[in-house]
Amino acid sequence: MAIKLNIGTLNDGSQQIELVSDAKEIGLDDKLLKGNLLIYIEFFKATHQLDLNVKVSGIMNLVCDRCLDAYETPFESAFEIVFVQKADREEAINDDYIRTYSPFMKTVDITNDIREYVLLSVPMRKIPAKTQEGVCTWCGKTEDYWKTLIKDEET
Repeated sequence: MAIKLNIGTLNDGSQQIELVSDAKEIGLDDKLLKGNLLIYIEFFKATHQLDLNVKVSGIMNLVCDRCLDAYETPFESAFEIVFVQKADREEAINDDYIRTYSPFMKTVDITNDIREYVLLSVPMRKIPAKTQEGVCTWCGKTEDYWKTLIKDEET
């Protein structure tokens, strides 16, 4: 499946749409995301241009880098894509967030963009949040516990 937007029926001006998707629809492993993926898209369509402001949110299933316990964490990612109508003599635009489309196209596919931004939301350091006392909200261990454990293994 794919997330395609029907640009042929959009009126000029600003519009919003909310979509519900899942990991399978955007081509990700079911183990990465828990439940549904919420997608909020704000359109602004002009005569030869379409601006999309997209917010993607959901819950990720991650494994803690310290204790190797699985935990869940919410995420939210926002990005912008600009679709510009391509003229016959125009050369391709080489930019990450600007895309060209043919005036004869009826839909644009944003599935790959959503998948990439979900993957970019995965933190490099997977550690659950801490309380004010410095205790892990998931496993209950403190940062001092991990520091002494590392020192004990080094000696």
